[in-house]
Amino acid sequence: MEFTITTVNPLDHAEEIKRLFVTHGRNEFPGFFDRAYDPAVRAGGVSWLGRDQTGHVMMHVACFSRLFRFGTSDVAGALLMNALVAESYRSFFPARELMRRARDDIKARGDVDFLYTDPNEPARAVLEASGFRHIGTLQRLVLPVGDRRWLVDGAIRLLHARARLSRHVHAGPDPIARRAAEHPATAFATPWGDSPRLRPSYDDSLYAARLEGYPGPTDTWFTFSQNGVSGTPTAGLLVRGPDASGVATLHAVRRAPDLPLGYVMPGLVRALRAAGSARLQIVTVAESAFAAELRHAGFMPRQDWAPLLAAPLTVTGVAVLGAVQQWEITDLDCDR
Repeated sequence: MEFTITTVNPLDHAEEIKRLFVTHGRNEFPGFFDRAYDPAVRAGGVSWLGRDQTGHVMMHVACFSRLFRFGTSDVAGALLMNALVAESYRSFFPARELMRRARDDIKARGDVDFLYTDPNEPARAVLEASGFRHIGTLQRLVLPVGDRRWLVDGAIRLLHARARLSRHVHAGPDPIARRAAEHPATAFATPWGDSPRLRPSYDDSLYAARLEGYPGPTDTWFTFSQNGVSGTPTAGLLVRGPDASGVATLHAVRRAPDLPLGYVMPGLVRALRAAGSARLQIVTVAESAFAAELRHAGFMPRQDWAPLLAAPLTVTGVAVLGAVQQWEITDLDCDR
């Protein structure tokens, strides 16, 4: 089985890459490519293509830059994503060669501290043989918000009341709901202050890439202030939904370093109940302190999960991967 691997600007090979994905049942990929790859390339994103002897693209993986704040420092991560190997090349060694080439090329660039990815189980063994190691688990957590059945709704209210009592944290005020289409998220682009947590930086292009149709009619920033409407925001939470089944998704959490989730969750739940939400869900690292906070607030883990694998490329990267308990990421930062 002969093949060649090259590093490319994916925008120069858009039709070939899209064809590979569509041929293998990923009909949603061209839309994602069109909204995500241009800003990713401008931020340093690249792709690797594996071609057979006739020059046809048989393998692809991309690497998108991600910026984080970790303690008092800015650190550079990179997400390996959109990995696909044609069925005729789905054996261990071609895939391993593709992943090793991606890791080695990014390391040689010298501007990335760590690589990470959330592969499916078949790809996990390939990545672990390519210098990546398992550091944690991405898991979906769900918070009951309300229910049309009065008995179930009463139980949910009791759940939240008990959670407030157990936290021993003064609950904050009701949030101000701001439609994302009318209020840009500039104030929430970078993490506030210094914190031991690993917190991502976002811009509007990332929201548009990861959330199809953003900013849409159900994309809302819920902002909190300790001094009412006129005060400086202490937290901003991006929620999409509820959808037709009553599910809302918490995609981004911005807060002052010393502000507990217990301060904002009661107000957010009240706002979502008023909007007709039945459940609020979020994806994060199960082993993190952030996930522990969410569970303490009443979120319950679900069985759907994905492994989180990473490879350090610098001394800083080693420190980041050794502190996975401090990771505060969501599905926006992953390839889910």
